[in-house]
Amino acid sequence: MTDKPELKKEPSEVEKLVKEKVSLAKKLGLMERGSKPVEGYEKTDEYKRIAEIDLRLWELIK
Repeated sequence: MTDKPELKKEPSEVEKLVKEKVSLAKKLGLMERGSKPVEGYEKTDEYKRIAEIDLRLWELIK
């Protein structure tokens, strides 16, 4: 009996966006228990990107 190699499923756009959003939120101190937000995070490019991701996720799941 021969085993078929498992095909790696490419992550969906939603999965990629969620992963990116979580990464950015952690970087800015917006996620994880006990973390403090970076001062002035609302004005960073990372925070603007989170807003863009939110809009795209809304389009994908509505």
